[in-house]
Amino acid sequence: MSADGLTSALFDADLDAWRNQPERAFDGWLARHGFRQGTAVVYRSMWGKLLRWSGERGVAPLAWSAEQIGAFLDEQDLHKHHRYRYARLIERVFHHLSQLQDGLHNPASQAVRAHLAEGENDPTAFLLPAERDILIARVLAPAAASPLTDGKDGKDSGMPSPTQWKRARDAALVAVLLGAGLKVGEARMLRTDSIEADVSVLRLVRADNGRAYAAPVFPFARAAVLAWLETRAASGTHGDLVFPAMPSGRPLHAASLYRRVEILLDEAGVLAERSERASPQTLRNTCCALHFEAGASPAEVAQRLGMRDLESGWRLRTAFEAWQARAGLVPAQNPATAPGAPDLA
Repeated sequence: MSADGLTSALFDADLDAWRNQPERAFDGWLARHGFRQGTAVVYRSMWGKLLRWSGERGVAPLAWSAEQIGAFLDEQDLHKHHRYRYARLIERVFHHLSQLQDGLHNPASQAVRAHLAEGENDPTAFLLPAERDILIARVLAPAAASPLTDGKDGKDSGMPSPTQWKRARDAALVAVLLGAGLKVGEARMLRTDSIEADVSVLRLVRADNGRAYAAPVFPFARAAVLAWLETRAASGTHGDLVFPAMPSGRPLHAASLYRRVEILLDEAGVLAERSERASPQTLRNTCCALHFEAGASPAEVAQRLGMRDLESGWRLRTAFEAWQARAGLVPAQNPATAPGAPDLA
């Protein structure tokens, strides 16, 4: 038996092999299906990226939900075609695994049916000005006040309740997504020493190439972040992650972040009338739109949001103008139309 045949025989035998050694099991699956070398290399890279993402979040291989598959795809900043290719690969693997165990769920198929694999690349979505303003008014503005005061007499309650802790954190998450244009992965891994004292700038490093950049924060978002940092400190939250899942400091799962943000978008009334999906990526796109409205060039926007290359800023500007045309909006001519441009001096 060839080496590839032996690998296939060993790792196609049962689900335990896939759960315990998912990379080698995947190699066996590739060998069994006889993919061309170039295709196998691409698929192996894709599978490895999914496993690394899963490991960073403490999710066991093959235990993914449809929402987690959608969150993974969103974080990869992929074009719609490549998102679908990823979902199709995962779907094929689980189809194979279903032959080993009857009734095994297929999270990729569920993600496709729920349109989580489609993404927002075609077309790119933004919040309407009214949606943006209502989110600021109903989520960020109330969060700017410290939650540590007792609502009955206005006195400092000393220790935030678990509900107050989560609410302040979630509002601050919305603040950095909309006000600084962070990606989900950047928000999850943001550290306390990356924030300027006045929250005017977040200092970040791209994970793929190690390039450092400074993300300016729009003034409307700063107070909610400051209030959260106060709450975070008062609760004795451990670790240096700005947005942990619990006061113990455990990292927040990406799927949980998506759910928490969606809850606030729904509470604010943003989701009620939208025909397009609204997600953390929509908030990042809207932050870019705010920079454009404030007079920033595509190159400046790409630099401020840590995009892969300057051309990304031009592509987003084109998408923004196309969205304005679809929405029947007149492009902003006056920088004052943006709700407070960051002071970059």
